[in-house]
Amino acid sequence: MILNRLAIRWLLTALLCLALIVGSGTYILFTSKDNHQSANNSRWVINQVRLHVSEVMFYLDQHATRTLLADDPNANSRLVQLCRQNGLQMRLVRLDGTVVFDSSSSSPIVNPAIDLKYDLHYDLHEARDEHDQFSIAFPVVSESIGQQVGNAIFSVPASEAFASPNRTAPLVAYLTMLGSVLMLIVLLVWAVIQFRRRILLPVGQLKLHAEAIVRGRFEEKINLGGRPDEIVLFAASFDLMRAEILHLNHQRKMQSQESKELISNISHDIKTPLTIVKAYIDAIREGACADEETIMDYLGVMQVNTDKIVRLVDDLLIHALRESGRISIELREQYSGEVLSSIIEPLAHVVRTNGMEFIGPSFIPNVLISVDTVRLEQVFSNLITNALKHTTIGDTIRISFDHTPENLTIVITDTGQGISPHDMPFIFDRYFKGKPSESHSASRAEGTGLGLSICKTIIEAHGGSISFKSAKGEGTTFYLTLPLS
Repeated sequence: MILNRLAIRWLLTALLCLALIVGSGTYILFTSKDNHQSANNSRWVINQVRLHVSEVMFYLDQHATRTLLADDPNANSRLVQLCRQNGLQMRLVRLDGTVVFDSSSSSPIVNPAIDLKYDLHYDLHEARDEHDQFSIAFPVVSESIGQQVGNAIFSVPASEAFASPNRTAPLVAYLTMLGSVLMLIVLLVWAVIQFRRRILLPVGQLKLHAEAIVRGRFEEKINLGGRPDEIVLFAASFDLMRAEILHLNHQRKMQSQESKELISNISHDIKTPLTIVKAYIDAIREGACADEETIMDYLGVMQVNTDKIVRLVDDLLIHALRESGRISIELREQYSGEVLSSIIEPLAHVVRTNGMEFIGPSFIPNVLISVDTVRLEQVFSNLITNALKHTTIGDTIRISFDHTPENLTIVITDTGQGISPHDMPFIFDRYFKGKPSESHSASRAEGTGLGLSICKTIIEAHGGSISFKSAKGEGTTFYLTLPLS
């Protein structure tokens, strides 16, 4: 907007200067043309002379009979006086060419007659002589008899025959045009300077920053400074984009690093139970188990470690599918009673074998829901496993249900250590693993950091939601909400 306002002001000023230049030039052109035409226009000359001789002609029209038809000394004296007052030279001629009065001579007239054919002129070109004088004739009409009785021939210098041109107006026009040209030049120079300072230089700096971004240098801040015009605001937006790219690049690097750490951790976590299973298999093959009871104990240890391997592989598979956007959820309409019972019973056994108290639901609402049983079982397993990591022997894990006409809510509560307040905003983030408390060993708190993130992905794929509440030292409660079919 600022550049627009400056451009509009500059354009209006430039247009004003151009208008003044064109107007002044037009005025000068037409004035010179008019002066040229006036110098060659007999009608204008005649009219100009008529203004000078109007008083004398008025007197002649009133006293034509006395001055032309009769020799009246008083009339002649009056004519001499009028001619002197108006600075005129006049000869008064009768219709036959006889000169009866000449203001330029006080003595008797030398040439008492003129040749009417050659000396009587009513137009400009014929009236001008070699002394740059105009001898212009005006007819004298007697008012008493209503007829022309003679002619008055006036000798007028050319300087008086033409109206003196106005010298001030063309000078003002020339000065106006010159000032407008100078102002227009100043405006053009100012516009070039402003264009370079406000547009070319900032755009050049933006080009350098863009090239730096292309080369992967996102840390260079863009700050053009100056007044907040459109280019500066655009640069600020460009810098926000740079900062966002820097943030995304940082996130990408972190995710890449976390993925590498995840693969490394899972490889390590899988290696341990595999080593244990292999050791127990070797022991059985070598005959280290003397009785059936020992073999069953070995098989129990092998099953626990095999379950751990399966769980780690499932987490890794779900993570890989979600990263590629191809996580498979096959929803089927089923009644919740049978589905949830089949999921909860094995989990209750796992909780009790870990020394915790399990309190199952007193009633499972038997409503129609659309679920993927395998994925829903994975959600329950991850939540129970997460609860086991943060509880100790003697704590309680409870599962209960609630439902409305629209939703079925599953509540999983433990009385463990709870979630630290500074961990709460991140528990559903990938790879996030909260810091274990002093009362829990690192082995109990170890994991991939994918469990809760996978739970959130699966529940949201069902069209539901997951939330929690927790208090430090008082336990945690998770709420799973599934829509009813």
